[in-house]
Amino acid sequence: MKDVTTGGTSNVLLNGLNEEERERLSPHLTYHQTTLGETLYQPNATIDYLFFPNNSMASVLGHTKQGSSAEIGIIGKEGVVGADLLLGADRMVNHVIVQLSDGGFRLPAAEAIREFSRCGPFHANVLHFVYRLMIQISQTAVCNALHGLEERLARWLLMSHDRSSDDTLHMTQEFLSFMVGTTRASVTLAAITLQDLGYISYKRGAITIVDRPSLIDFSCDCYRVVNSIVMPKN
Repeated sequence: MKDVTTGGTSNVLLNGLNEEERERLSPHLTYHQTTLGETLYQPNATIDYLFFPNNSMASVLGHTKQGSSAEIGIIGKEGVVGADLLLGADRMVNHVIVQLSDGGFRLPAAEAIREFSRCGPFHANVLHFVYRLMIQISQTAVCNALHGLEERLARWLLMSHDRSSDDTLHMTQEFLSFMVGTTRASVTLAAITLQDLGYISYKRGAITIVDRPSLIDFSCDCYRVVNSIVMPKN
């Protein structure tokens, strides 16, 4: 069993707890091993726990009444799924699924609210994360509206790579199409283009980052904007 008190997590928010917060929260944190495609929250589901990703990543999806879906944000080791609860919501608006599997820690809603109300470092760090997530979501909207598919795919792969412990990202064509807001056929052609350029290796169900510096150069400026603000620097 992983334990946050012994360095058992890559999650920035949990690692940012002070000694008193860690002592209060550790007994209530339980490790959950995630699987690719697992639903963490359905739309309108009660927020009964917060999830702190380790080297996993969750995608926040928006849906239309007609059944179309697109990713509006991603949450990895830099943050927490379910922070809406701490801002006054009791239900999740969007669909949240696991995009990169690894695991993370669950914290019951009542304990999260209790600690947040103490207005210590946990409170400040959660609010800072929410601010950075808002920037990510707004920049994603700009990117999806103004930039080409290959550039959007490069941005998304880089953002995912930042949150992964592996150069190989396991995902289906369907998931990829959700992530960049296009069809499976179109995202396959875009991935083949990046492979032909030598930036990635693509096969069904997996993409390996081969030349990250060149992929960064190819990506639109949206990646640099988001990465400079959203991802904590070591």
